[in-house]
Amino acid sequence: MNRILKWAGYGLAGVAGACALAVGGAFAVSEAMIRWPVDKPQVTLTAATDPGAVARGRRVAKLNGCHDCHGQQLEGLLFHDEMPIIRAWGPNLSRTLAQQSDADLDRAVRHGVAADGRRLWIMPSSAFAHLSDQEMADLTAYLRTYKPTGERQPRFQIGPVGRLGVLLGQFKSEPDAIAANGALKLENLGPEHALGRQVARACVECHGQKLEGGGILKSPNLNMVASYDPADFERLLRTGVAAGDRKVGLMSQVAPARFNALSSQEIAALQAYLKARAQRQFAASQRPSTP
Repeated sequence: MNRILKWAGYGLAGVAGACALAVGGAFAVSEAMIRWPVDKPQVTLTAATDPGAVARGRRVAKLNGCHDCHGQQLEGLLFHDEMPIIRAWGPNLSRTLAQQSDADLDRAVRHGVAADGRRLWIMPSSAFAHLSDQEMADLTAYLRTYKPTGERQPRFQIGPVGRLGVLLGQFKSEPDAIAANGALKLENLGPEHALGRQVARACVECHGQKLEGGGILKSPNLNMVASYDPADFERLLRTGVAAGDRKVGLMSQVAPARFNALSSQEIAALQAYLKARAQRQFAASQRPSTP
């Protein structure tokens, strides 16, 4: 019996060793994927300098949630803690910006590439890739008004579940996500809905490139907005309170922090665009299929 137990112990030790090697190998591969550099895009954008640039840039920053992840003084903060998936800090931009050029900032925001060529994984560049040159120049002007403050934030940490997502291609770096997304996928519903389509870019980060929802956040398809009373929809965007006095998860936090920057005209245009989009998709679904 002792001999059997001895060999059983050897066997278990071998299995444990193999598991340890597999785990270690998976960690090493995922870490290499996370750190693998990418060619730095050639950009020449510079900060806007006209008198209205900072005010316009402040609006861009608010609509796109820059302060949600980087803090009110751009000092950085822990904004997401969901281990064993990920623990993420927004970097201290107030200090980083002092060491980077305007082009470096553009690469990070719209291309997902750090100044040293690293792929960015948490910065939602795939949602910001469609900012115009003017918006990016204004945003740069605004961000540069902040003076260095606070301490440097830790590097993000990816747990075992997150690393499995990296290995399986379900968790992509921002350059890879941008390459996969391609051109802006918001439906063009004509000039009468051009303003609403432009505003809808602010919805892409949570609701996806086609506003169909899902993903990690399990956000809803924005076709649902077609059923909203206009007053209820504006209240949702301004206060985070949905029809029926309901709180609706992350939206109830994000909306008052970001969308108060929108005018009533812009909110109405956004709803009109989303309603027209829903109607077009419904009509397409009712057409008989071609045999």
